[in-house]
Amino acid sequence: MYTNKEVFKKEENLMKSKELQDIYFRFLNLVRSIEELPDFPKLDATENELLNMVASQWKKGERLLVSDAIAMRQIGSPATLHARLKQLREKDMINYVIETDGRKKYIEPTDMALKYFSQISDCMVQASKA
Repeated sequence: MYTNKEVFKKEENLMKSKELQDIYFRFLNLVRSIEELPDFPKLDATENELLNMVASQWKKGERLLVSDAIAMRQIGSPATLHARLKQLREKDMINYVIETDGRKKYIEPTDMALKYFSQISDCMVQASKA
């Protein structure tokens, strides 16, 4: 048998859970709507994961080496990752920065990538306000 306090807490948790689910689904719908815009970059799952890795490192003040990105087997094979990096460059989402000796290539997000993240972030904010 539950006490009134336990029943109230359980109902409160269920309401909070439903509210969070609603926010998440509003977010998904907002993202889908901006993905349909003609100037919004079309990224596949691998490109998206790579871009997120690059941006996360960059945001921490670190840079990801091209060789390290290609070695991320949990995301895909080296050939797949190399191809996706090429596609991200063609879509103007990443740049390569070459050190002075030319042996290391680092990956950095472009202004377009940062705009992409801002648009996704705006969807999060809008979803949480509704």
